[in-house]
Amino acid sequence: MDPSYDGLQAAAARFRNHCFRPHTHDGLMIGLIDAGSKSFMRERKQFVANPGAISVVNAGDLHTGSRAEGNELKYRALYIPLNLLANLSGSNNLDAPPGFHSGIIDDGQLFNALGAMHLSIVQCGSKLERDQLLLEALKLLVGRYGSDWRPADRGAAEAPNHVRDAYALIEAHYREELSISDISIALEISPYHLMREFRRHTGIPMHALQTQFRVELGKRLLRQGLPVAEVALAAGFADQSHFTKRFREIVGTPPAAYRRNLQGIGA
Repeated sequence: MDPSYDGLQAAAARFRNHCFRPHTHDGLMIGLIDAGSKSFMRERKQFVANPGAISVVNAGDLHTGSRAEGNELKYRALYIPLNLLANLSGSNNLDAPPGFHSGIIDDGQLFNALGAMHLSIVQCGSKLERDQLLLEALKLLVGRYGSDWRPADRGAAEAPNHVRDAYALIEAHYREELSISDISIALEISPYHLMREFRRHTGIPMHALQTQFRVELGKRLLRQGLPVAEVALAAGFADQSHFTKRFREIVGTPPAAYRRNLQGIGA
């Protein structure tokens, strides 16, 4: 079996005071907690992951993250695209990959297997080694803890039409300078009502959604090797300084460090 690695990434993080803004990921995010305790909110539920635990955030889950205890929070992160999970579950349907109900998994064998997979990605091990460690770790993860969870709808399908339309408009034009007035006029609705309804149904304000779309584009462009200043403008930020600040709030590291330290297969 030769699963596509497009989008599979591994990273390491350590910090004391950083708090991640509410955001989502397009794929499964796994954290291997090595030191300190990680506190995070996932879909309005609070979790604390201690050393040796595995934190789990499904694709589309709105979540935060910060240090809860210890001198610093140190963890290794894996970002796993939905196509890998779908393949491992025996389905090619990206709308039905396995998901995970709990935000925390305590399983020493799985922790070690995911750690070996992470190390192989970061150290660019042979493809044969990566295949074996990837399949062993993810089969173990899905086999023991996979469920019938479904990705959170990124388009707020259960929300009123004006919220869904606002979401789609921001997604289509996030690199442009949008104003609440522009959006409310286009949708023929009061800006104050739109702001309240959008946040109530999506969990974040409209400007935060726009920033997230911009940062995700920035991550893709950085993995392609583009200079940070060029990426900043391409993603819709006014300048490199503004891009760096917003990027760090969501990703936890400056763009230059992200590009330098993040290793990806097929990226």
